[in-house]
Amino acid sequence: MLEYRNNPTDNIVEIIVEGQLTEADLDQIIAQLKIDLDKHGKLRLLEEIRSFEGIDPIALWKDAQFGLTHVDDFTHAAVVAEAEWVRTISAAADNILSAQVKAFEPSQIEAARTWLQMAPELDQLSGMEYRSNAENNVIEIIVEGKITVADFDRIVPLIKTDLAKHGKVKVLEEIRSFEGMDPMALWQDLQQAYMVKDITHIALVADAQWMRTIAEAVSAIFPAEIKAFERSQIEAARTWLANA
Repeated sequence: MLEYRNNPTDNIVEIIVEGQLTEADLDQIIAQLKIDLDKHGKLRLLEEIRSFEGIDPIALWKDAQFGLTHVDDFTHAAVVAEAEWVRTISAAADNILSAQVKAFEPSQIEAARTWLQMAPELDQLSGMEYRSNAENNVIEIIVEGKITVADFDRIVPLIKTDLAKHGKVKVLEEIRSFEGMDPMALWQDLQQAYMVKDITHIALVADAQWMRTIAEAVSAIFPAEIKAFERSQIEAARTWLANA
């Protein structure tokens, strides 16, 4: 069974999941979602999973079709569930979906509603900061949070400007935190791969060991010279780039 709740004063909708989900359930919910999408353009979703006893194959197919078609029409999703595996999957989805996804226990449902009401729009958030110096060809990119298409739209022209000015650049990438990347941002990142030839040195600064390990492994096949540093070594990273 699915229950749908909306509020005429905002773009937050709630879907309550309980028991077995049927094709009729999905048809009803999808019709209501389309009405609210037409009205608001974008939606914020609270999905409260009280119990889950499976889903009909046709309902699963329709759910997948709707989700793929409207994946960018949901900016925030709060998943409220007792089952830890549901919350774990939801947290993982935050890294691959364009929407911000947060998981909550049932006792935190009011916190979930508050988060949906108060969370800033995604275009007000920035997961990347760009710094350059007019005196040399060293640029710094700071990563913090989730990387979006808007971040790349803003950063790529700045990189191109510095490449036009210097011909070649050295990059310090400081990863303060990483909460994933929108699929379209990843695609846009791959489209800029041609600029790799114009980067001579890369200093990757991160506390996560796996990031430093990957950076050192990639250095064997990457045209640029790459060195990995812990965040406490950021001044050493800057010195290495300046003298390289």
